Amino acid sequence: METMTTEQIEELSKGVFGSGHMLTLMAEIARSETGKFSTPALAASTGLPPSSIHTVLARLKRANLIRRTNEVTGDRIAIYERRVHPTWAYALQLKADADAQAAGTLALHWPSEARDA
Repeated sequence: METMTTEQIEELSKGVFGSGHMLTLMAEIARSETGKFSTPALAASTGLPPSSIHTVLARLKRANLIRRTNEVTGDRIAIYERRVHPTWAYALQLKADADAQAAGTLALHWPSEARDA
């Protein structure tokens, strides 16, 4: 399956969230099985620089979608956790839709369109 280019994802993210990296990071945070993550782990999985990640994490903290835990790794790396919230499912759906659009398989449904009975 094709996926969107980095530039396309950044443009979509800017349009929806006002930040080119927000969608990439939110989708990555949402995929965490435990809900916990660190800046270095996000940098490794996304390829984004830590400075960009810190900016997005600050916005997510202000929105009360993530918080810093009291946990610190042996390397003194702070651990964060995501809040239980439907925003994370939305981020995953938005990323999946973007990938489907890139693959040419996205089916759009609009409430104003007539539906077959």
